[in-house]
Amino acid sequence: MELLQLQYFECIAKNESVTKAAEELRISQPSLSGSILRLEKELGAPLFERKNRKMVLTSYGEYFLSTTRKVLELINNSKLSFTSEMPARISVAFQNYNERFFCLMENFQRKYPQVEFNVYGSTLSAPFAFASYNFIIGNSDLKLPFAVNKLLVEPRSYYVAVPSSHRLADRNSLTIQELRDESFCFIRNEQGKFEYAYQFCIESGFIPKCVFSTNNAFYKYRYVSNGSAVSFFPAGWYPALVKSDKISMIPLTGFGGHANILLYWPQKVLLSPAEQAFLDYVIKSLEDKETSL
Repeated sequence: MELLQLQYFECIAKNESVTKAAEELRISQPSLSGSILRLEKELGAPLFERKNRKMVLTSYGEYFLSTTRKVLELINNSKLSFTSEMPARISVAFQNYNERFFCLMENFQRKYPQVEFNVYGSTLSAPFAFASYNFIIGNSDLKLPFAVNKLLVEPRSYYVAVPSSHRLADRNSLTIQELRDESFCFIRNEQGKFEYAYQFCIESGFIPKCVFSTNNAFYKYRYVSNGSAVSFFPAGWYPALVKSDKISMIPLTGFGGHANILLYWPQKVLLSPAEQAFLDYVIKSLEDKETSL
């Protein structure tokens, strides 16, 4: 029996609905239902029965709810408050860099200077110990070896980075077909795999002429700014790169299927007060951002 299972059970009982509980807990309905089924199997008795589209407690479920609430209250009363001055550490792994999320970390740390962030930046597809981190930023197609919660950080779109002296530098937008005769710079990992943007060109009917490859995004930017090639950057890089007077960042249009950027965190791990406060801050900030659009 896990503490999260007790929290899930209490939330369903409160809402009388798996759907509403899943929305409140920000996990998928199948994951929530599966967790309760495992709990019932371990207890050897059903906790809910469905009546008039509601999840109603059984007699044993009512007894178990009273016990569960006592346990959760005891644990909550035992926690140190995050508002205290006690130092805290939050670990974040970036499979893909995202400026929006990086700014959220910076703003949170300004608000709570006692929080230390341990940040890992992966090169393209480089393996790393996912379970060592509280939160992971990655593509929507990222495969993780454990059950996770997900939160959309930013719909994925791309910019074309061209030298400021390039003939296309003044364009408001570009299609990928307009780039088929250009020389490109791409990120490529140690196993020889090109970055996701390389596939854009293949799916558009041409093999890009790659004149420079690197495993580091800074070197890619440096090569483009030197005037020797063009490249693609995710929209999350735009706020950082648009300040440069050596390159122009032009929106790439007419190409679908871009993988969104998501925040991942493990389902079966109870967050610390600092981690939960950070997650709540991220969720509220992203919701406020959407409201203001």
